[in-house]
Amino acid sequence: MSNALGISPSVMINRMVDQSGTPQNASLLKVAELRLKLMNAVDDEQHKAAQLSPTGEADALPLSSGAVVDKLI
Repeated sequence: MSNALGISPSVMINRMVDQSGTPQNASLLKVAELRLKLMNAVDDEQHKAAQLSPTGEADALPLSSGAVVDKLI
């Protein structure tokens, strides 16, 4: 199994669903739930960064790897 840096965010979310033991019939709902949590966490992080920025604006957190997903969720 590869580490969290070497996988994409969507694969990390699918791994989290699989590791949670979610039944097959509910896995799509769990993916949607985790994706919503991820988007909310990204928005929160961007808001925090904007508050600390001298301009009051901040770039969105790039979802470049599974490690970012693992950190936020």
